[in-house]
Amino acid sequence: MGQTIIILDTVGENLKAGLFYRGVFKTLRLSGADNSGETLLFKALDRLLLGAKLKLSDLKAVVVSSGPGRFTGIRIGMTFAAVIEAQARVSALAISSLEALAFGAEGKTLCPVLSGYRGERYYQAFRRKALDLPPKAVAAPSWVPEENWARKKAELKADFELIEREAEPADFLKAALFYLGQNQIPKFEPLYLKAAGYERK
Repeated sequence: MGQTIIILDTVGENLKAGLFYRGVFKTLRLSGADNSGETLLFKALDRLLLGAKLKLSDLKAVVVSSGPGRFTGIRIGMTFAAVIEAQARVSALAISSLEALAFGAEGKTLCPVLSGYRGERYYQAFRRKALDLPPKAVAAPSWVPEENWARKKAELKADFELIEREAEPADFLKAALFYLGQNQIPKFEPLYLKAAGYERK
């Protein structure tokens, strides 16, 4: 069946999911990911697989956002992907939303930026040696509080094109196809940039 890939992103306010099969890419978005993530994940998985007349055993890989974002959303998504990996015996890929954005954007000098809780920003710089090559991180992912963003944004814009939008399933798909094509599986680990419980302070 080739590259049949399910994509799950639970780090934002909404659950975003996608299914790539037979060269076709179907996506959906469900609200409430942060409050009832497990229920929505089962609903999204069932809807996508049933619509394509597929079973878990037909999957080649499950891709999940490793963050950055809220601790609960990251934990729910990665736990769910690990369960699918064990039950369906498929590869589980954890890809950060920042890296996914870099894969989904064009250009040689890129800095994906994501909005977070309380107005903070997550960001990471990437470069490509050529437009047909994958992006490579040139700095570790970081975050700044809202009051410091204007200054940091001006610094980053001096050297990089800022990509300020949400990561979409199509962005994760580009990254996943690259890694699977290279027979590489990224480390399955979460990207926590802030301590657990930060949002409650």
